[in-house]
Amino acid sequence: MDIKAFLQCKKLRRSHRLEAKENSGTQTEKMKLGSLGHFSVLPLELKFFILRYLTVEDLSILTITSKAMRNLIEGYRVLMPLIPSDLMKRLHITKTSQAFPHDKQKAFLDTFYRLGLLTKRSTCLYATRDRLKFVNEILTKMMCNNSDCDNLTQCMSLACFGKFLHTVIAGWDDSECQRTYDAIAHHTCLLKNVKLVINSKPGTHVQTEHEVRTFLRRVILDHCQSIVDRAFWLGRILKPWPMVHQARILFLLYGPEINGEIQWYEFCVSTPVNPEQSAKHFGELANAVQILHGYRREWTEDDIISILDELTNSPEEWMAENVAHLFILCGDVITSKMLISKAINGRTVELSTITTSFCVVCVKNSFSLSYVLGMIHNIIGAMDKPKDRLHYLNSLMDMFRELILDLHEFSDQEDGRENDMYYMVTALSEFTKKIVVLAFKNMLTS
Repeated sequence: MDIKAFLQCKKLRRSHRLEAKENSGTQTEKMKLGSLGHFSVLPLELKFFILRYLTVEDLSILTITSKAMRNLIEGYRVLMPLIPSDLMKRLHITKTSQAFPHDKQKAFLDTFYRLGLLTKRSTCLYATRDRLKFVNEILTKMMCNNSDCDNLTQCMSLACFGKFLHTVIAGWDDSECQRTYDAIAHHTCLLKNVKLVINSKPGTHVQTEHEVRTFLRRVILDHCQSIVDRAFWLGRILKPWPMVHQARILFLLYGPEINGEIQWYEFCVSTPVNPEQSAKHFGELANAVQILHGYRREWTEDDIISILDELTNSPEEWMAENVAHLFILCGDVITSKMLISKAINGRTVELSTITTSFCVVCVKNSFSLSYVLGMIHNIIGAMDKPKDRLHYLNSLMDMFRELILDLHEFSDQEDGRENDMYYMVTALSEFTKKIVVLAFKNMLTS
């Protein structure tokens, strides 16, 4: 008879070494079976506590190691806000704070780039609607009208959100980006403010104009990584509106601005005094037109011509020299298309005015008048009848005469434009030299 039958409570004799080895093996198997390895053994609170000591870059990299790790970090991101409230407050400019230096601005943008990258990776399996919901939550916290921001011009909040947004949506297809713009526009009442501005007299709502310009540029446009991206987002902003309003919005975005006030009538009453001011006033507008012209998926030649035509008459007709400045900066292709369109439509007087202004701009900026001769050649080539060509050339010389007489009669030494007469006469002289050389070219080369 087995004695163990009478000793039910007595443990079997066994080596402690073997028991420890068996327990260790079992625990190791459990860890191997866990989706997070040895990290699976820790309770959730301790996992989150450890994650607090990791940088945003480390968290971002961990999200792409496994689905389980991504889920863990996403839970941590939701429960533990990655953008502290004190950081939000530091982005805004109050009455007691000063403007941020350049290195500080760069540091803020880098921070939100990393946060955007983490958000992009941790929400990669979410539906677009859910991802946009989180983006709008961040936007709500960062909007200047939801905080004590006293200087929208120097505030970093919208610029940082723009960096965050473009990092999150990088690589999204066009339909998802369209949904992004629609969601943000709806969330911020952007379209309502744009409608208010374009349906009112320019300068009526100065603060709203400045807010719309700042929001669209810092959130939507300034962080585009390529020309194609900028063209796409410009299309989202402009396409819902009629052509006349598209030109108005384009000026709202890139027209000259002083102390938060858009200078709507600047090009109607004055001209740049030097090349630097010319580039400052017209450079961004011309660049925007070039970007739209290069994006053939949405913009045709006729669209660009119509926008330029509306732009140079908004809010009133621009001075001819300013039109010439803009056309020159837009490039030869766009300028030729624009002038040929005017020639076909019989706008001879307008063409002669712009051509004389081309000459003045070239003299002021030390450009070669060969550019003007090329434009004249294109204009004449677009005219079918010799009579129209002769009329254009005669109008061109008559326009020089009228402008010189007007300057002589109405110029005022006190307005600081005493050099205008010099530039006009020099332009006529240089233009005449070019024409004479062409007229007697055979005799001069023989």
